[in-house]
Amino acid sequence: SNKQVKLAQHNHSIEQRSLVPNDPYFNVQWDMMNDGTMTAAIAGADIQATDAWAINHDNVTANGDTVVIAIIDAKFDLSQEDINYFVNRNEIAGNGIDDDGNGYIDDVRGWSVGSNTDAIDATNSSANHSTHTAGIAAAIGENGKGIAGVCWGAKVMAVDYSSTQEANVVAAYDYVREMRLLHNATLGAKGAFVVATNSSFGVNNGMPANFPIWCAMYDSMGAVGILSSGATSNSNINVDEFGDIPTACPSKWLMTVNSTNREDGKHPSGYGKTTIDLGAPGQGVYSTYPNNIYQALTGTSMATPHVTGAVGMLYAAACNSLLDAYEEQPDSIALLIKQYILDGTEWLPGLNNLTVTGGRLNLYRAMENLSRYNCDSC
Repeated sequence: SNKQVKLAQHNHSIEQRSLVPNDPYFNVQWDMMNDGTMTAAIAGADIQATDAWAINHDNVTANGDTVVIAIIDAKFDLSQEDINYFVNRNEIAGNGIDDDGNGYIDDVRGWSVGSNTDAIDATNSSANHSTHTAGIAAAIGENGKGIAGVCWGAKVMAVDYSSTQEANVVAAYDYVREMRLLHNATLGAKGAFVVATNSSFGVNNGMPANFPIWCAMYDSMGAVGILSSGATSNSNINVDEFGDIPTACPSKWLMTVNSTNREDGKHPSGYGKTTIDLGAPGQGVYSTYPNNIYQALTGTSMATPHVTGAVGMLYAAACNSLLDAYEEQPDSIALLIKQYILDGTEWLPGLNNLTVTGGRLNLYRAMENLSRYNCDSC
């Protein structure tokens, strides 16, 4: 009735939209959604995944490419019910011919560097670590089974580096690069749309000057549009001072990750204001295991695939014009995606001055940053 009031209405209650998947073990995935009810947990000590999934939870881009994440590790359980493994449809199994012309013979289910075959399947302990990291990055969400990965059901390219020799690591990266290069050259008819690699292994106190070829591989992959995530040491060492491989490597296309806990503090792991980019949950992270079981593991190995999965998520949510720009300038757009992730980190006192960003991965904020891209620019 006041003449100075133009319009009045009820003050309604609102709630933030989120998407909680129906996977039976999601209730223990504190890394994705932490409401503070778990033992020694603080509400919000998570990557805010459910809010991000409410925006987009697809694994196919607006241009029709299926997102592929390469996990560089050991053997994999290829029958794990909750992981969508990449299959090279342009290769005919067992015919002894390089059907797709990528330089590898019969690479249908991935690649094992040691045997020069795709014999990477295992259900014993040799597949524990790799299957676990793959699930964190890309386990299928909302399928009523197991857990939900960061990028639901993204294709996992399984690559087994097969030994502790550095040359095998380089060869594993080269396989991934060749598959993405083939995809680019054939406009997606062959190869794989690999957007990220995950490396949950390394050399404590390694100095980049002694590993020039390993470090250079991140630039080589970056040139064709691949970002890489690397796990730092599980020891509390200053990587700036004492080194670590790969996380001291200077490549712009490498994101380096240490570990946080349920209380949003730094879990024992390497740090460095100029070398370690960000933290991600790494304490007691529940994920896929061989023989269709699920288990919690701890370490930077578990933290890093959260970041790898985030790369996949951003490409799956990107608009056509960004993806068109990515096709023309894969190296620079990959760096833009990296910046969206780093700029979206959530600042933590326990990481302040110990990482480049001083923060922990926040998937929702990274997605918000992605939404600021000018999608009408083309």
